[in-house]
Amino acid sequence: MHIAAPLCLSLMFVTPALAWEHTMEWRFQGSEILSFSVAVPEFDEDPEVLEVTLSSPQHGQTQVAIEADLGVGDCVETLRYAQGDALVTVVLTANLNAQTLNGVTLAQCSTR
Repeated sequence: MHIAAPLCLSLMFVTPALAWEHTMEWRFQGSEILSFSVAVPEFDEDPEVLEVTLSSPQHGQTQVAIEADLGVGDCVETLRYAQGDALVTVVLTANLNAQTLNGVTLAQCSTR
């Protein structure tokens, strides 16, 4: 019995760290993209903001706005490539609890 106590105590401290990632994902066809833009921050600490306006017959017009502490990278080129093409699916993923100043970043901007 005395051997089990130290083993139990050591197992209590070998637990995974409490961490979670809160992401939000948007998927849409290139043919749904009406327009897109990137708002450049006025101050160094402010994030860039990617705005994409979508239109579909079922849902009407929708605007997606994602703040990006680390910038949007090549996302503008990706959206330009996909715009108007019904065979291309765009995936935008935002990390809403990123380890950045404002806690938000664009984690993925890709096509499929």
